[in-house]
Amino acid sequence: MRRAAIALAVALAAGTAHADGDAPKTTTMHRVRKDDSLAILAAEYYGDHTKQIFIMVENGMTHARPLKPGETLRIPIAREIIAKEGDTFTSIAGAYYGEKLAKSRGEVIAEYNGMGKADTLTAGTTLALPFAVRHTAAGVESTAQISLAYFGDASHAERIRVYNNLDANATLQKGEQIYVPVFSVRLRPDKLPKLDADSEGRRARRKAAVEKAATAIPTARQAWRAGDFNAVKAALADLDAQVEYLDAAAAIDVGMLLGSVHVAANDTELAVAAFKRVLARKPGMKLRPFDHSPKVIDAWTKAGGQAE
Repeated sequence: MRRAAIALAVALAAGTAHADGDAPKTTTMHRVRKDDSLAILAAEYYGDHTKQIFIMVENGMTHARPLKPGETLRIPIAREIIAKEGDTFTSIAGAYYGEKLAKSRGEVIAEYNGMGKADTLTAGTTLALPFAVRHTAAGVESTAQISLAYFGDASHAERIRVYNNLDANATLQKGEQIYVPVFSVRLRPDKLPKLDADSEGRRARRKAAVEKAATAIPTARQAWRAGDFNAVKAALADLDAQVEYLDAAAAIDVGMLLGSVHVAANDTELAVAAFKRVLARKPGMKLRPFDHSPKVIDAWTKAGGQAE
């Protein structure tokens, strides 16, 4: 069954073997060495020799064949990107695939990275963009049939539909083209393309912020319980400038602690600013008056927050 599905997929894709043309570069070039084979290359790049179908499709091969030393092949790969402050899955998809496909492909990027489409992205977060192979319908085809051809089962049909922003129950007519996102293949870490300097910098800043938060937040909490408000500020001073690189939970902790300290110091303006940063990370968050002083609740509502 699996062998038949692979043969069908290669036959369907023959003559249209290209990586997603409206995506960031999704292939890397490989010059064939002596004793290389499609299976060996699949194992080298993907860690799985059975994934050679995607190399075949990408290079327009209708059947597995011996490789010639010196020939150049395109190897489909997922790409890594590092999120910037303010990024969402939709904005990232829009930047890489165009606004028309931003929402649908944003959903697929979120799923590929094990997150929800509404999840907040933290600056410095590493994300992967799945590669996609271009498929041309050989006749009237459903997304379930295409999924079966490429993956051996129909479970990827909805993902293919969403990625291409197709209507429910849509079918392709002969000659129509869509892209098939590939979730079953991850590039081996040593084969990942190098990141640019800005991306590396964002990733390094996130790592540093997370490490600092691991000690600074507990220290600030202890100081808060002891009533040492200056110690709270001291513990969080540097971290507050890096809050965009923290996960939502840590960023909220920093904002609530600093906002509360500013309230205690009668600095309402700074308290409101801190609480606004909290609400930016968790819109709709509510405070319980039982847990906070009336002054904190007042500053919170001035920041646009609500109390239960």
